[in-house]
Amino acid sequence: MNEVLLSLYQLQRIDSHIDELVANRGELPERVAELRFVLNEREAILAEIENRIEVNETEMRKITSDTTELREKLDKYKGQQFEVKTTREYDAISFQIEDADRRLREDSDRMGRISIELENAKAEAEELRNELTEMRSEFEDSEKLLNQMMADTAAEEKQLQGERKKILPKITQNYLSIYERVRPAKNGVAVVALRGGVCGGCYNAVPRQLVLELNRGEKHTVCEYCGRIIVGEVIGTAIDGVPEPVNHEVEESGEATQ
Repeated sequence: MNEVLLSLYQLQRIDSHIDELVANRGELPERVAELRFVLNEREAILAEIENRIEVNETEMRKITSDTTELREKLDKYKGQQFEVKTTREYDAISFQIEDADRRLREDSDRMGRISIELENAKAEAEELRNELTEMRSEFEDSEKLLNQMMADTAAEEKQLQGERKKILPKITQNYLSIYERVRPAKNGVAVVALRGGVCGGCYNAVPRQLVLELNRGEKHTVCEYCGRIIVGEVIGTAIDGVPEPVNHEVEESGEATQ
């Protein structure tokens, strides 16, 4: 029996078993990854909004402080306006009063704009926090379930990966290259064994003479229908045990045979 073909078929059985463990998790890994990505994205947006709120609140406090200071100066200037003795002093104080009035109006306008921005930002932040609370809850539940599922199969998967690592050196690079190329295109199944004279992948009949040659366990062929590597039934039996009989339709008679 060809040991390379035997090892190649055994590799396929191990990989199929690993694929089954992964498939049993369903879409949960992708959902957890998607939730994690969206959470990180939303949290970054919330951090930016909260930073904007902080900047605006700091600006509001500064404007409030400046306004208080300007009003005090304005009251001072208005009091001095009646104490001046020359036209030049009067004009100078009048200029200070006009400048203080202008700055107060500008600060009032700025306060109005910032107040609107703050109100909108706070409403947006609150809405986002509520959304994040729901998303975090879903993420934590989904991640907990996924971790539990992975823990349940961790030992089995570790064992399979160990077996896979031991088998790989027994397979020549040309077979590995074909295997790695075909497997993704065939739903993870690149190597099948003959079963009752038919391809174990697509169940199309294999010519009788080729069946005899394959069943010696010394060669392989590629299925002309599905493109998978076919090894002899003797190799499949060595790895899987005695297979169940395969029922397939015979086109000439339309009757099922075994």
